[in-house]
Amino acid sequence: MKADKDTKKTSFRQKFRYWLDRRMAKGTSGMVKLLVTTVLGSVLIVSLLVLAFGLHKEGKSFLAIFWDNFRSAMSSSFPSSESGGILYIILYTFLGLIGMVFTGMLIGIFSGGIRGKLIALQKNNPQIVERGHTVVLGFRFGEYALLEQLIKAAGRSRRTIVVADKFERTDMEDAVRQNIKVPGNVRLTFIKADVTNPNELECCAIPNAENMIINVTEKGQAVKTLLSLSAVLKESAAWPRTVVSFESERSQLPTNMLDENHIETLHTSNVVARTIARAATQTGVFEAFMEIINFNGFEFYFEALPKAEGLTFGQVYLSGSNGTVAGIFRDGKVILNPDPSMPVQADDLFIIFEEDHWNLELSDPQNVELPKKTARPPLAEIPEIVIIGINNEITTIINELPDNIKTIKLAGIKPDEKASGLPDDSEFASAIEADFRNISREKVLYEIVKDAPHIIVLSDRKKSAEDADTDVMMRIMKLRDIKKKYKLPFTITAEIRSENNRRLLNYEVGDDFIVASDMSSMILAQVAEEPRRSALFAEFLDEEGSEIYLKKPEDLGIDITDITFRDLRTQLYAMGYILLGIKTAEDPFIPYEKEGPAGLEPGDGLVVIGED
Repeated sequence: MKADKDTKKTSFRQKFRYWLDRRMAKGTSGMVKLLVTTVLGSVLIVSLLVLAFGLHKEGKSFLAIFWDNFRSAMSSSFPSSESGGILYIILYTFLGLIGMVFTGMLIGIFSGGIRGKLIALQKNNPQIVERGHTVVLGFRFGEYALLEQLIKAAGRSRRTIVVADKFERTDMEDAVRQNIKVPGNVRLTFIKADVTNPNELECCAIPNAENMIINVTEKGQAVKTLLSLSAVLKESAAWPRTVVSFESERSQLPTNMLDENHIETLHTSNVVARTIARAATQTGVFEAFMEIINFNGFEFYFEALPKAEGLTFGQVYLSGSNGTVAGIFRDGKVILNPDPSMPVQADDLFIIFEEDHWNLELSDPQNVELPKKTARPPLAEIPEIVIIGINNEITTIINELPDNIKTIKLAGIKPDEKASGLPDDSEFASAIEADFRNISREKVLYEIVKDAPHIIVLSDRKKSAEDADTDVMMRIMKLRDIKKKYKLPFTITAEIRSENNRRLLNYEVGDDFIVASDMSSMILAQVAEEPRRSALFAEFLDEEGSEIYLKKPEDLGIDITDITFRDLRTQLYAMGYILLGIKTAEDPFIPYEKEGPAGLEPGDGLVVIGED
């Protein structure tokens, strides 16, 4: 009995709210049914009252009264004071109010439902039905060079590029379209997905893709993404062309999977380190290199030349027009600038720098005479170069620096880094000195850099990208201030990890070269289009063999007065160089022509491929 007294009786209001909540929980259809039922019930009640009190015209049936009242409710019409008695006016005013509420709520329900569907369409992933598309797994806000290069690579052809990552689709789409112009022939589709989850990658149609780029940044995520793709492609005959970009050591990636599926890899921090070493002592060379690896204009193609069989490489190079023959691809290996007397084999592919496929023409190669080799002037000694900061790639950078540097001075090293991370100078041609003074003081920094023609500023990879970039930018500003204040001639080569942060630096000091992730993105896009370019760029960035250099004609003893392109090419080839183009004060790179005067001016540089 006591329990019964304590139990509260459910009120009618609570029951009604519970019933209403259940109807509303059924969604749009449930709300519409409830609304229509309410209106029809109201019209029925009013029709019965009109019939009961004789407020209708004589001879009208109940159905006719019901229809007239329903029309009155739907039109939300209100009676005038002369329409009838007080009861008539009350009943039909009630119908008008019911109609107003019904119409307003119906519009609200449908507009809300349509808006919800549109939002769902924006957020939900679309199903990719195309074939031959490009899939990019990984997205970085503020870094758009990769997508920009893939769009340029499409040219005028129709192409679909699918980008997948954990971010909201609308956020990724808005960020890209604010920074990149997407032409009408390119469809850029964004997918919200965990790239390490095979189930969430299903909508990317990866088995039907032509190219696939893994561009993730978190440690260990490249391995997980590869395993995820392996699950998606387990029933496919072969993988699409795949390139993996990673920052840590390649040994963390499953080697068997890479080799079996012919997956190319790009070690981004290693590429940046080698780029820094090349750019540090050759002002302007990698501005030209950036133009070379851009999809604007000329590119490197791998082509067979049946007419070249039986010729020597030198004959092919010197007789070529509408393109530059830079090397040979033989047995899966790149041979840049081979010996001029090397005979061409039937299965050789030529590495040709040209504006489009199959542009190269050979003009009477059998009658080409190879020039006699001439000695190159020795490289001038660089007394000192200063590297500010230290990271995992310090050994690579020092190893890639030219051998004509007498002393490499390491500065900006913290006390706890004295015992580890410093390379042994016995391994290198240059002497290595470490300066542990506090470079935050201008006087100390000036004393360190005053005699060095070249300064390198490295990123601290123990810090986040933003914090490390802030430190590097502050050091660049201090160095520029010292350079201006004391009228010093040094150049600055710096490492910035964020492409967006590089744009924040002004470029009034034209000799500065800022290396950022966009360079790796350009190479990544090039390799995705043509996997054999991976070996080509590795050769360009390797300390052994031929590389890209920027040479001054006066340093090589070349008289630029009225010299033609053919004579310039021949003189350079006699010294062991292949001419790719010219760097002027206005243009970082101009591909050279084969006919007519070269038009060189004092201070212009020659972009060449050679061994030193």
